[in-house]
Amino acid sequence: MRVSATGTHLPSLSFFGDASSRDRQYMVAGGFAVSGNRINEIEDRIATLRDDAGIKSEFHWADYRGGGKRTAYEALVKYAFDLVNKRKAALHLIVANFGGYNHKATRGENKDTSVNRMYYQLCLHRLARFYGASRAIHVRLDAGNDSKDICNMRNQLCADAYRTLSARPNCIRSIEPVESLNVGIVQMADVIVGAVAAKVNAVEHTSAKGELADFVLRASGRHSWSANTLPSARFLTVWHHTTARR
Repeated sequence: MRVSATGTHLPSLSFFGDASSRDRQYMVAGGFAVSGNRINEIEDRIATLRDDAGIKSEFHWADYRGGGKRTAYEALVKYAFDLVNKRKAALHLIVANFGGYNHKATRGENKDTSVNRMYYQLCLHRLARFYGASRAIHVRLDAGNDSKDICNMRNQLCADAYRTLSARPNCIRSIEPVESLNVGIVQMADVIVGAVAAKVNAVEHTSAKGELADFVLRASGRHSWSANTLPSARFLTVWHHTTARR
């Protein structure tokens, strides 16, 4: 699939994101920020990895069982971090201690609401903060109830970014849900985010997922996902969310 990311007057940047493990102690949301002129190249590469491995559906953390697909998944992970290391894409992650949240503090709210709030924080304090002064930002999130609210909060998000971060007015041009089956970069985010969530939750996988989670950590160049990256980090950021802004 070729994903349009055109902006007006400014170069465009799109963020492709997903979330994992909302029912465990730690929820992780994150994804890849990609310049508009690189999207088709990356989509084509991910499609080639799928086709060469005979994967008929999509790369998906929840469905991974190793076996004959192991090489393709590891190639996807290597490609993801090669993009980050070469500064062709940025990976932004937020880790939230969902085990300590009251998801029903307000009537009608639930864990989906909380995930939407974490997406809001990620969009504000990573996308708008880093790119809001110089890029026309488009956000594409894996479709579901856990991304439904944020897709309707673009105006509020832009207002917050303008007021608190000196971003350009209307810095985030669109926030839309997408079906991961149709967007390879969301699939890539799904695999990475799922692996990070497995590690921060100390999940003892008896399946091949544990080996893939270890592989993702090694490919990242980090010793663990348990600490925030430095404030100066731009192309790989990890943020353990608290009530204080960072």
